[in-house]
Amino acid sequence: MTQPATTRWVAPTPRELPEWRAELAEFTTSEPSIVSMRGAILAGHCSIVPTMENAPLDAGTLASVVLNNAERGRLEQAELYYATADMTALALAAAAAPPRERVSVSRLPSESGFIVFEEPIGGYVEDVGAALADTLVARAGVDAKITKPIVAASWTVWTPDDVQVAEGPVTWGYTTSAGYAPIPPGSRGIWVTYYTPRGLLSGLPAETVIGTMRDGSVMTAGMIEAGQRDTPGGPLSWDHEVLLSEGTEFAPARPDTTDVWSHTLYTAWQLMTTAGGTRWAEVEEIPRERAGRKRDARQGITGSSAVRIVNVHTAHRPPREAAAEDAAVSTGRREPSWSCRWPVRPYRRSTCLNPGGHAAGDCQHEDRIVPGHIKGPPGAPLRTGSTVHLWDRQPEADA
Repeated sequence: MTQPATTRWVAPTPRELPEWRAELAEFTTSEPSIVSMRGAILAGHCSIVPTMENAPLDAGTLASVVLNNAERGRLEQAELYYATADMTALALAAAAAPPRERVSVSRLPSESGFIVFEEPIGGYVEDVGAALADTLVARAGVDAKITKPIVAASWTVWTPDDVQVAEGPVTWGYTTSAGYAPIPPGSRGIWVTYYTPRGLLSGLPAETVIGTMRDGSVMTAGMIEAGQRDTPGGPLSWDHEVLLSEGTEFAPARPDTTDVWSHTLYTAWQLMTTAGGTRWAEVEEIPRERAGRKRDARQGITGSSAVRIVNVHTAHRPPREAAAEDAAVSTGRREPSWSCRWPVRPYRRSTCLNPGGHAAGDCQHEDRIVPGHIKGPPGAPLRTGSTVHLWDRQPEADA
């Protein structure tokens, strides 16, 4: 069996985010991107799919054009965020339990956004041979698996009424583990797109067989990697999308799915926007140089070109030694460990915002995240062993 790819995800510097956004927005509506999206739709990898009656294009091509145009619009309007490794680990630690509050657009730090995480917020193993099984390049017996990390997300407040095309009205449907359901007009939610790094096959041995060329010869991981270097494209690849409908509850997460990533992303929004109680995040803003702002404006980007670096507040930030220990064991392909940074995880507490109306049910609740900690006096050693109960005498016979 081919071993999973070992190439680490290396995050850009915060100052690179405006360029990444610009490249990604431009590539999203390119012909190669539309072809790739069409393949994902026909393979059933998209959960939000638009359809039209009497459309001049086939369903797959039309849907890919609509989806890619919408994604470019999200990126052009997005505010930019960079979550440091500590902030990523904190969001993962707090998201070990699903958010208790219902989905609310008021939790968003901005109506549209694009965030890059210094460490992955999750990942999953993809069987490359199985993914290509129904394509022209399929080859029997291919055994190549890669671990795809989720490292970035874009979002916007969304309603199906937002999308208008010249060919006529668009009907939207949503596919989940429970099946397919239409999205009613007028509904409201948060559209989220998740991204993986481009060029993931670079972690496989170059001679690993992936598929078959048109002439029948083998196609290897090294050939694909070389082809990607010569092909224009953004630094990230579209991977999944999800619709968080306003007012819905968060269900327990299925491992290695959008459930896990959405719990973590929503928790990051909570940590960034908490108004009362513990202040979790510190935000540093890095302005973009004037020449870069001009390029963004020429490209049609209306979102701010400044980058907001989101870090854990100094009151809760772990020691550098603890962060370094966790970073040393991180694979850069999956979510990092927080065993050293937060030995006792932060936890959620449901807070009533209107206690006077609580008894009658006329109130609203929101999550407040309570800091993790090490129990005991400061400086005392952390005890992690099991508790032992000692019986020092036999019980009485008539007991």
